[in-house]
Amino acid sequence: MKVKKNYGEMFLLPSLFSLTNLFFGFLSIQMSLSGRYRWAAFWIIVAAFMDGIDGIVARATKSQSDFGIELDSLADAVSFGAATSTLIFLWGLHRTGAPGMFFSFVFLAAGVLRLARYNVRTKALPDRKFYQGLTVPSAAMFMSAWPFFHPAPLQSREMAFLFALLAVFASFCMISTLPYRNITNLVFNRKIDIRTALFLAIVLAGLVFYPKPFLLVSSSINALSGPAIAAARALKRTPHPRSRRKEIPS
Repeated sequence: MKVKKNYGEMFLLPSLFSLTNLFFGFLSIQMSLSGRYRWAAFWIIVAAFMDGIDGIVARATKSQSDFGIELDSLADAVSFGAATSTLIFLWGLHRTGAPGMFFSFVFLAAGVLRLARYNVRTKALPDRKFYQGLTVPSAAMFMSAWPFFHPAPLQSREMAFLFALLAVFASFCMISTLPYRNITNLVFNRKIDIRTALFLAIVLAGLVFYPKPFLLVSSSINALSGPAIAAARALKRTPHPRSRRKEIPS
């Protein structure tokens, strides 16, 4: 007799973290609409940390479920898609007029497409060391780090268009197949060594003493790491010019 899988199975703790993530995304949208852009960025960043904890808790307690995956993705679509696109439009992209609305939507659409692709591939690709494409929370943190660092809205169209290029870059990275290191897996799913301990110490010190520049620099490095890793792999696969030379028969 075939046992039917309960696709509606819900576990309390991971679902609670997902709903908390959703709540912070809702707060971010409210802050953006009221012109409090630093707070809007702050709640997106907090939601990203909650999303990371959600995955850790689900794996640690063996409480992963199809319902939890869908709930987490829906929360991410609001907290990192809708909230971030609202923030970047009101903080800077609105200066460009209609193109600003277009670029904001592109970011939202790329995030939703990235989440849909992840849901489809999450069981077929069990490798937890690397992600294909920049994760939506990471892209949201990258874009939110700018208004968090400088909450005053952008005043010039030139700066707004430059910021739009960053939004396009983040959108491309999300839907790409560029390899991105799974930092959560690297830190929490392995035995701690002296290098991991130093890394955690640097992160903690950066967040405590220099939160604004630290988040801007670290999120930028993370966003750029995918193209850098892909370029390094391509260089490794490229044979040296000398190896291509054919021996001339005597």
